[in-house]
Amino acid sequence: MRVLHRTMATGQLALGVRVSGADDARPPVVLVHGMAGDHSTWRAFASVLRREGRTVVAVDLRGHGRSGHAAGYRLDDFRDDLRFVLDDLDLDVADVVAHSLGAHAALRLAMDVPDRIGRLVLEEIPPMPRDQRDLDEGIVVAASLGERVRGLGWALRNPVPLIRFDRRLPADVSSQFEVADPDWWARLGAVASPTLVISGGRRSFLPPRHLRSLSDALPDGRFVEIPTGHSVHRDRAADFAAVVTEFLDAGRA
Repeated sequence: MRVLHRTMATGQLALGVRVSGADDARPPVVLVHGMAGDHSTWRAFASVLRREGRTVVAVDLRGHGRSGHAAGYRLDDFRDDLRFVLDDLDLDVADVVAHSLGAHAALRLAMDVPDRIGRLVLEEIPPMPRDQRDLDEGIVVAASLGERVRGLGWALRNPVPLIRFDRRLPADVSSQFEVADPDWWARLGAVASPTLVISGGRRSFLPPRHLRSLSDALPDGRFVEIPTGHSVHRDRAADFAAVVTEFLDAGRA
């Protein structure tokens, strides 16, 4: 596990990154976890990628895992941390596979530096509300009771992510989804990457129609539903790996 140090006006922020595998022929695959997770949530999928010879870069977001707690948790902060990781590791272009909060940060990165992202996989990404109708729907950017129950076994086997998680983070993040942001939707046109949006179906707290709407709004978006809930890569690991590796391999020259 490497610890990178990002210098900011508020001081230095430690960012934990695990780099494994070796592939000079294709871009590395950057893995970004969701809220209250860390790089270890990708352990099974990272093994699949390494068996295919891919270089894997698994990131701990600020406030999670080996990364430091921060003064702020703005959505753009997570985006900027990912860009710093690409810069610090001298990664000109990377494929990105990301879940939930990490997927939202990755999409913001693809909006800002479209030339740095090869192929993009967004698992259960929470879109920004477009208008008052979206706000009135009252979607909460947090796991449902069923999702928490399904995640209990994982937490018991690997309690470290929850222990290291900054408890201030959920309130900071959730409040940003309580304001309509039509400009966010308008900026989707800047994303140049072929993008796969994965929905966990009706068992997730994120309605699949919103994720399909996001996929349709992207210049080169496609949509797949794997009915299982919010953590598809955890609860349907084999199906997730099959769909995602096929999508990533389609980018081979």
